Amino acid sequence: MFELGQAELRTRIARASRAGFGGDEPWLAVMLTVTVFEACWWLVNWQVGTAPAPYLFTHIALAFVGLGTAFALRLAVQPGEPAPNWRSILPTTIMVGIGASLFLPLKYAIPQLVPFWLDPLLAHAEDRLFGMDPWLILDRCLGWLAVPMDWLYGLWLPTQTLILFLVVLQRGSAAKARVLMSYVLAWFLLGVVGATFFSSAGPIFYDRLFGSAEFSGLRETLQDRGAWVALGESDRMWSSLASGRPTIVAGISAVPSIHVAISFWMFLSARLMMPRAAGFAFAYAVLIWIGSVQLGWHYVTDGLAGLLGMLAVWKLGCHLQSKVGAHFGCQRGSRVIPA
Repeated sequence: MFELGQAELRTRIARASRAGFGGDEPWLAVMLTVTVFEACWWLVNWQVGTAPAPYLFTHIALAFVGLGTAFALRLAVQPGEPAPNWRSILPTTIMVGIGASLFLPLKYAIPQLVPFWLDPLLAHAEDRLFGMDPWLILDRCLGWLAVPMDWLYGLWLPTQTLILFLVVLQRGSAAKARVLMSYVLAWFLLGVVGATFFSSAGPIFYDRLFGSAEFSGLRETLQDRGAWVALGESDRMWSSLASGRPTIVAGISAVPSIHVAISFWMFLSARLMMPRAAGFAFAYAVLIWIGSVQLGWHYVTDGLAGLLGMLAVWKLGCHLQSKVGAHFGCQRGSRVIPA
């Protein structure tokens, strides 16, 4: 009888939780756990002087701007949809803001923890493999696309933020849980942990970092093509690193490419939740990968590492969705499309 009472109590707690969070408990638990880990890692780095203080309230405000934009778009495109569950959405938005505010200081700390070491190996390996620098090949083939590619790449952050909150606004499901677990894990495991192990800066910073002229033609080409977003952002990022006075635009890392990883996450998410949009999402991910190389932000290898890393994280998200969902008694019997 005692065991029956315990089982009944767990069932009632699970039902009460689902009533409050609409079945979003599994991915909320994962997001909270990752945010706590990220905060602890930042605190350690901050105490030893390698990571600056985060722009906490700025990023939380920007997260709410992203939420508001996504909600307005949802109302315009799907006016008859049921009201979203604000009990889960509001804490999610705060955690997204906190996570974003911690990410940049942790990225800024990377070269102080592990000095940039991978760039010479990648630059020389790709030069041998392709016969010349890959960015130069792309410029010769697609130089006329430099400005549109520059803007597409520059708008990547608000684009992925919009996609994120469009997913957050959906009703609780196994698919939503897997998508959001994969998202938050990718930013930490690939963008912080992976970037620290494979510490690298990218072609656009190579000459300033190593005092060489190996990529001297890159900056001149970007200037001639009018890719002012890449030039301006890279200058601000380098200034933050070189001066030791980080601003909100700070932190340099190349491997793995979080731009390619999250763009590929958009494709996997679309394939799972909105298959009709999967083709567009795949094309977007390919363009981001091409742009990352053409504009000098990344080596080709960085994008490959981001793609493979995202596939691994996607598999991990599937496993966690099953295990954590069962723990909370949520989304049982829901079908998740395998990667």
